[in-house]
Amino acid sequence: MITDQNYLAWQKKLENHSLFRWFLVFFGLYSIILVYVAGIFLVVDRKFQELFLVAAAFVLARLVISPLIFLFYKKQRPYQKLNFIPPNSLWLFSGTTSRNNSFPSDHAASFAAITLSLFWFYPLFGFILFPIAILNGVARVMLGYHHISDILAGWLMGAFAGWVVITWLTTMLFTH
Repeated sequence: MITDQNYLAWQKKLENHSLFRWFLVFFGLYSIILVYVAGIFLVVDRKFQELFLVAAAFVLARLVISPLIFLFYKKQRPYQKLNFIPPNSLWLFSGTTSRNNSFPSDHAASFAAITLSLFWFYPLFGFILFPIAILNGVARVMLGYHHISDILAGWLMGAFAGWVVITWLTTMLFTH
């Protein structure tokens, strides 16, 4: 179990070890850029139906299911509870917020939805993105943005969104 002391110890280590901070910040905040590379490949390769399905899984997880959960369930982020400022980025990737919207992790949900969808069409991309999704989740916990339960719920929710899209939309788009 991850305790409050773990979060505070990680923050202290982030202050003192720039390589550790760089590693976690890259995987926790910027690794989503690698997903964009996969998207560019689909555009260049003219795989617009696949790109649409991957985007649909992302939208279902991040813009439909997750906001519905946020309406009914409020949970503080570790940095809010323990009153520290984690390394952050531009608002697009991760910034601090006063809203209690830790559960589920949008990043984990997005990565899971995209990874599962890409794996369905391009197993190599799925195999490449899977460990990056894991590192992203671990980094988000260690940076203090999420609890492990937020990450696990995000992965489950994202996998569900990917499964829904693959199961229903794929047959609608590819059987006509």
